[in-house]
Amino acid sequence: MSEHNDKREESIPQSHLDLIAGPVYAVLTTVADDGQPENTVVWCSWDGEYVLVNTVEGRRKHDNVRGNPLVAITAIDPTDPYRWVDVRGYVESVVPDEGNANINYHAKLYAGVEAYYGDFAPLDREGSENRIILKIKPTNVVAYPHN
Repeated sequence: MSEHNDKREESIPQSHLDLIAGPVYAVLTTVADDGQPENTVVWCSWDGEYVLVNTVEGRRKHDNVRGNPLVAITAIDPTDPYRWVDVRGYVESVVPDEGNANINYHAKLYAGVEAYYGDFAPLDREGSENRIILKIKPTNVVAYPHN
């Protein structure tokens, strides 16, 4: 990943952590090479420091963050649209999803299945995709309603 000069760091407030920790669908915004924002609905989770988004190497999200690591992710409470969290930051690193542990965790959290491949996605895709984790470092967090 390219160096990011913004050393600010914020955490997700406890009052809204459930929205990022899942299973709330979130919208990830990345920036394409032509400068246009691109939104993608994603599964995400929180490891205490980073928002984790799983994807496949070479997909648009991955290509976009290689060119520009600045991202935003917004999650809206499905039971109250006036409760939401917006996390802005940057992809500090992209790491392999060793043994598909993260995508399997997300599949269990979001879909209630044990394994992503075979239980959620076709099993034959498992050998043809390299799963990676985008580790998003929050630099600005807006939670509504404000505490």
